[in-house]
Amino acid sequence: MLSRLQLQSMTDQEDYLKLPGILVGASAAVLPEQLAIWSYPLAGADADQASFNMVTAMTCRIHQSGRLDSLAPQAWAQVTEGIRVYKEVLRKHIPAAVPFYPLGLSDVTDFKTPIALGMQSSERTLLAVWRIDGPQTMQIPWASGDAKLIYPRDLGIKIDVQHGSLNVDFPRVRMAGLVLG
Repeated sequence: MLSRLQLQSMTDQEDYLKLPGILVGASAAVLPEQLAIWSYPLAGADADQASFNMVTAMTCRIHQSGRLDSLAPQAWAQVTEGIRVYKEVLRKHIPAAVPFYPLGLSDVTDFKTPIALGMQSSERTLLAVWRIDGPQTMQIPWASGDAKLIYPRDLGIKIDVQHGSLNVDFPRVRMAGLVLG
């Protein structure tokens, strides 16, 4: 189908906590620029939930949906900022990006193990990291030198690069972040 059409929707799953695991598997089969991912913040979503949704969609092709009309101002700000970062920083690198899996492939039923998906182009390394219910700090192999948290920058996520590892510290469960190298 993808030899004839421009894109493929990843899933119609509305449980945002299952989407990172689905994304990791789908990225092994579909080109990032052809993989459409729904960002679907639910009515009443908070800033952490909205940014989690955005991170999942920002590694490929965002299809924005959900109850945007009923988001709290802090959640709306996360959606707005995520779309801005996607348009200004990420979108141009996605067609040349190749996925990689620094923590291996994921299991959609395992909410304790951290999930990470990298996208490597000739110019940039993008890494999406999700903490669902697992440990607060993740250690991820990192050969790309410096790293910068590009989204979300205002929810308390901290990163540090030491000795070939990227340490990502999430202050709460059910958070996600995007790192650019």
